[in-house]
Amino acid sequence: MPYFDAERFARLLEKEGFSAAQAKTVIHALDDVVDESTINVTNDLVSKADQEQTITHYKEDFTKLKKDIQIMERRDVEEVKSANERLKLEIEKLKKSLREELVRSQAGVRLDLNLDKGRIRDETIDQHNRLKQTDDKIENEIQALQRQMEGIKFQILQYMIGTITGAGTLVLGKFTRF
Repeated sequence: MPYFDAERFARLLEKEGFSAAQAKTVIHALDDVVDESTINVTNDLVSKADQEQTITHYKEDFTKLKKDIQIMERRDVEEVKSANERLKLEIEKLKKSLREELVRSQAGVRLDLNLDKGRIRDETIDQHNRLKQTDDKIENEIQALQRQMEGIKFQILQYMIGTITGAGTLVLGKFTRF
C-alpha cells in the first residue's frame, strides 16, 4: 500500500483550524476506514486454488453435459432408424397385400374371360381403372410417407442443432463470466 504521512496530514488539519485532538481523531477515523476497506476488499478476493477448483468443476459439468447430449443424439438416431425400419416393413406389407390383391383380381378376370367375353371386356376396363387408382393411391401413400420421413429427419436435425447451439451457449456463458 502507498505510504500515508499521518503527521503531515495532522499539521495540515491544524493549519486549517482543527485542534490537535480533532486532527488526531480525524487521522484515527481515516486509519479505521482504510483498515476496514482493506479487510472488505481482501474478503472479496478469491484464491487461485478456489478459482482453479471452480474451473475444474465447470469443466467436469461441461464434460457431463456433452456426454448427455451425445447419448441423447444416439438415442434419437436409433429411434429414427427404428421408425424407418417400421415404415419399410409397413410398405412391404402394403406391397405384398397389393400383389395378393392383384393376383386375386387377375384370377377373377380369367374366370370371367372363360364365362363371357363381352362381359370380360367391360370388366377388364373396370379392373384396369381400379388398378390404376390403386397404383396412384400407393404412389401417393409412398410419397406422403417419404415427405413425412423427410419432415422427421428435418425435425431431428433442428433438435440436434438447437441442442448443440444451446450447449455452446451455456459453455460460452459460463466461461465469459470469468
